[in-house]
Amino acid sequence: MRAIHTLAVVLLVAGLTGCADEKSPAVEEDAPAALSPVRFSREYVTVEPSRGSTRVSALYYFRNDSDRRVKQGIRYPFPVDRFHLYPKIVRVWEKRGDDLRPMGFVHRDRYVLWSMELEAREEKVVRVDYVQEIRRPRAVYIVTTTKEWRRPIELAEFEFRIPAELDSVSLSFEPDTRTVVGDTIVYYMKQIDFMPDADLVVTWKE
Repeated sequence: MRAIHTLAVVLLVAGLTGCADEKSPAVEEDAPAALSPVRFSREYVTVEPSRGSTRVSALYYFRNDSDRRVKQGIRYPFPVDRFHLYPKIVRVWEKRGDDLRPMGFVHRDRYVLWSMELEAREEKVVRVDYVQEIRRPRAVYIVTTTKEWRRPIELAEFEFRIPAELDSVSLSFEPDTRTVVGDTIVYYMKQIDFMPDADLVVTWKE
């Protein structure tokens, strides 16, 4: 497992969705995810719940499957409600080799938005880190917006790193492995052709 350690993505991909908020005459226009030649192909996500906050750090892989240059908007959603506040820290980078280059993005009520250009057949890697304040013992990572791409993610790997001090931990998914590293319990899940019907949730007792 290539663990990605905090902090703090898809993009969600998280649950990531394509969008069409910006245009440029030099490239193809942004397209909705379902119509775009850009594929959200892989994600590697680390989620670290704790009392009071959740940290997420992720790598998202985007590939232009067409023979033309494409500009694609990406919408990255957060699980925001009265118990899960909009993240106080959000960082987005383009990863090139071992280097991370900050990317510009725009904040919205429940997501951030950025745009990227991909040459024909090019793949780009984006890293997203965020820290979210939570006011109940429940951490959520959004994956259901993957459906908006109308294509499964080829490879998705998740690592939930949970402090052993949290009581009665419950997972909404079945992990492949459970290991103990010091005072942290690590749940790992790998999915091929991932098209989830429900978001990933961890709960525990106060």
